[in-house]
Amino acid sequence: MRANGIGILCGVVAFSLGLGSAVAQTAPPADASQAAPPAAGLQTGPATVAPHWSKNKYPESIPEGESYYVVVKDDTLWDIAQRFLGNPYLWPQIWDHNKYITDAHWIYPGDPIILPKVALVAAQAGEPGGPGAGEPGAEDLEGLPGEGPEGVGPGTVLYPVTEEASMQCAHYIASDREDESLKIVGSEQGSAKNAFGDRDILYLGKGSNAGVKTGDVYTIHHAAYSVKHPTSGRGLGTKIETLGWGRVILVQENTATLSIEQACNDIHLGDYLKPFEKVNVPLVLRRPHADRLTPPSGKAHGYVLDIADDASIAAAGHMVSIDLGSENGIAPGNVLVIYRVMYPSVPTARNVLGEAAILTVRERTATAKLIYSTDAVMPGDEVELR
Repeated sequence: MRANGIGILCGVVAFSLGLGSAVAQTAPPADASQAAPPAAGLQTGPATVAPHWSKNKYPESIPEGESYYVVVKDDTLWDIAQRFLGNPYLWPQIWDHNKYITDAHWIYPGDPIILPKVALVAAQAGEPGGPGAGEPGAEDLEGLPGEGPEGVGPGTVLYPVTEEASMQCAHYIASDREDESLKIVGSEQGSAKNAFGDRDILYLGKGSNAGVKTGDVYTIHHAAYSVKHPTSGRGLGTKIETLGWGRVILVQENTATLSIEQACNDIHLGDYLKPFEKVNVPLVLRRPHADRLTPPSGKAHGYVLDIADDASIAAAGHMVSIDLGSENGIAPGNVLVIYRVMYPSVPTARNVLGEAAILTVRERTATAKLIYSTDAVMPGDEVELR
């Protein structure tokens, strides 16, 4: 086990719909020929993206068979999710599918938005959430659509489920092998030190010949072990621990020097690096927690697969992996009820153990944080979208 260490731009238009807004901003292009014409609606690739002014490094082409939409003035990810996925609360899945958008609050006319293939939409969407942090007041939430007594409306309070550093350090399950070619090969301390942390200086096994540049920021990872489903035993992928991140301060042809800016866990020689991807902390609706009297929702159902730091049990504050992902309509900010049926052969009523909020989502798995617990949570316990 590794030891555990540890302004949103808010223009008037940007939060016109409250949380989840990602307003398409306009700026004059270099000349009129650079402006992209607005698209009428959903289109299908292959296609070439018209050159246009944008702060985002948008893709120049759309792959064959991909459904996409071209942003026009005043668009938001919230609106796009409502229009094409049937539920505005699924905006995080659109953002996750378009990683060139560095900040979900800012999309630009002409930017292509590739739509994810979501199996379950409105009926399976969980709690409302939005990009950024902070706890907005009722005036920020006016105008958001509600769904019955639990819908969002004036006086509703949403809160960040975790702090940004913890979310950036979260583990995940990779279904396919990742590119591990950029590795840590040494340190300034040489053999005198074999575990590294904040401000340590490390040497990388690639340099300018592989495109590494001074100022590049990378996250540092370790492939821990294979994860199997607790009920079927089938392999689901490899648990990847996020150990921290660092910045390249010197580059040579075949090597580079990196300074660790944040260590989440001990870092070792042989750990690999990936380009840094900023995460936005999802918000969840503050409401009474589920208990033994809360009826099942009938929504997406799955299991707890694994617990952070190789722990065997978890409680409030711990992070876990579950076997639900974007294929099931899961998005950051969704809340899951965790429960156990003590005598499934009878069967008896479910024993509610707590709740977890989704932090990050992959195709078939997700990472969640326990926000409430009444008893120990273990791999194999069941989860249901609230």
